[in-house]
Amino acid sequence: MKTILCFGNEFIKQDSLAKEIANEINMPEIEFIMCDSPDDILEFSKISPNKEIIILDVVQNIEEPMIINNIDDLEAGKLCTLHDFDVGFFLKLMKELGQIKDIKIIGIPQTGDKEKIKKEVIRRINDSSE
Repeated sequence: MKTILCFGNEFIKQDSLAKEIANEINMPEIEFIMCDSPDDILEFSKISPNKEIIILDVVQNIEEPMIINNIDDLEAGKLCTLHDFDVGFFLKLMKELGQIKDIKIIGIPQTGDKEKIKKEVIRRINDSSE
């Protein structure tokens, strides 16, 4: 069974789409884990050290879903408050500390046609299973 860690804040419209879509996808071979903190990635990697880490999250400034295989492709903004300590920064820190090796992020736009985005997410999940 493949596990996908889903991030987002259901109380902020531009950050809620990943969890909404994950809740609507019915794929028996996929377990979606709803995450509230980047610490959940660390916990998952401890519990399942040999399992591929796959994340579903919204990504700013993209128009359609995309796969990000390289953590270094994530833009780390300047940290001003603890609220700014986002998943991208946490992943880069974990990689630098040697706590994760391979990761795949299914990035989705903050807004758009939810049904179209959901179909594309399902396609990306199926493509990654081959």
